[in-house]
Amino acid sequence: MTVIECIKATAVELGIGERVREYLEGISEDGKEDVNALLRCFNLVENELALDYLPLYAEEELVSETGAVYFSELENKPVRIVEVRDSLGAQIAYRLFPEYLKTTAGKIVVRYTYAPEEKLLTGESDFKLFASVRLFAYGMASEYLTANGLFEEGAVWDKRYKDAIASAYRSKPARRIASRRWV
Repeated sequence: MTVIECIKATAVELGIGERVREYLEGISEDGKEDVNALLRCFNLVENELALDYLPLYAEEELVSETGAVYFSELENKPVRIVEVRDSLGAQIAYRLFPEYLKTTAGKIVVRYTYAPEEKLLTGESDFKLFASVRLFAYGMASEYLTANGLFEEGAVWDKRYKDAIASAYRSKPARRIASRRWV
């Protein structure tokens, strides 16, 4: 899912699709502010999803001679360390410090959640499987309208966004309990 796909879908939902399309195709400069605002909204929504609803997981294999693994060595910005394993796959103890984690020396595997990097127009979302363009469009529409002072309309889109999150990520279908009849 690309950033531009999400921006186009959101623009259509907001009724500014033609203006945004013309800017993206280089026909007109009228939609530049809208595209920049929607790009900011995309980054806000992706970050919110990753930090509050659907964590993004990464796993990296590292070799540490001292047992200290600096967070700057990791490919992504870690939010929470989930586990650390040794070369055989057994969990090993670790301690967290502000700039690194300390564990046993040697080959280790670090599993963690991370915050996505800010995207440009040419970027792709870090969500490969769990989020749809529609979900992003709802969240982006809410952010866009709220940022432009249209709070009531923003609240409507925010409800759609939260409902889409809830319905898309139910782990089990709801069970229905038969009603009892009392005689």
